[in-house]
Amino acid sequence: MTQIAVLGAGRIGSLHAANLLDAEPGLDLVVHDSDTAAAEALAARIGARVAHGVADALAVRDGLVVATPSHTHPGLIAEGVEHGLAVFCEKPVATTLAEAHRVTALVRRTGARVQIGFQRRRDPGYVRMRAAVAAGDLGDVLMVRATAFDAEPPPASYLAVSGGMAADCVVHDLDAVPWLAGQRITEVYADGAVLTEGPYAELGDHDVLTVLLTLEGGTRGVLTASRTDPHGYDHRVELLGTKGSAAAGLTDRTPLALLDGARRAPAPADGHWGFLDRFAPAYAAEMTDFLRLCRGTGENPCPPEAALDAMRAVAAVQVSLREGRRVALDEID
Repeated sequence: MTQIAVLGAGRIGSLHAANLLDAEPGLDLVVHDSDTAAAEALAARIGARVAHGVADALAVRDGLVVATPSHTHPGLIAEGVEHGLAVFCEKPVATTLAEAHRVTALVRRTGARVQIGFQRRRDPGYVRMRAAVAAGDLGDVLMVRATAFDAEPPPASYLAVSGGMAADCVVHDLDAVPWLAGQRITEVYADGAVLTEGPYAELGDHDVLTVLLTLEGGTRGVLTASRTDPHGYDHRVELLGTKGSAAAGLTDRTPLALLDGARRAPAPADGHWGFLDRFAPAYAAEMTDFLRLCRGTGENPCPPEAALDAMRAVAAVQVSLREGRRVALDEID
């Protein structure tokens, strides 16, 4: 029987715990949260055990899922590695590049199994797009265009500690676009604005953001993001190649009106309302992958090195926003 601990009983920790049990019904699952009542409620709801402290949770045999606040990730990853556990950690791997480098070095030195939660890598449409590119079905990749429109902004309390729109939202596409194209980012140019009400300006943040990417093969990427979309949650990607083009995430539930009369935007009840809904299949696939990683029977879809690349791209975007210029990733260390 596989034995796994989940640290964090919030939205994402609860989802991972439920997905683990769906993937392996006989799983011995332990949950822990600094909010004991939340951990007990989650355990009662899904049929798990409650760990009495992090040390108790780390006593499991096979795996550790880290779904705690971002600043705790490096330490908990290190503890899981020291206990010989396979570790799944929600993004980001760390809150600073220096910490991310240390985690990556630890994983490389020990040969540990650590999977980072960039869920777009397991979204069915994104997976098929990557496979089509790898097989040459779309030819040489010319351009990738990503949309990241949230239905509504997060609370001000989250915005104050999020690290900015590039770090908490656009980071997903800074990981997904080079992964889809099979080419690393070499340069970014970013521009942001504040066009709606909110504490963005006082926090040095934005509510709309565009990022132009240059990839190592010369491919261009265009990332567009908004904190607000009146129709709902719209996160998708389009790719143009010399042999064809493809889209992932453009479905009957995409909150988008086609003005040529093909269809109207779906009603709010029928569209995507948030990331847990839009990427539900991806989150489920992540835990299936993690169970295989725990058993040593599957590949790691997102090792820390990949997460480190995304963090370097975020840092480059932040420099570009401050200085109003193109920034090469070679400048970021």
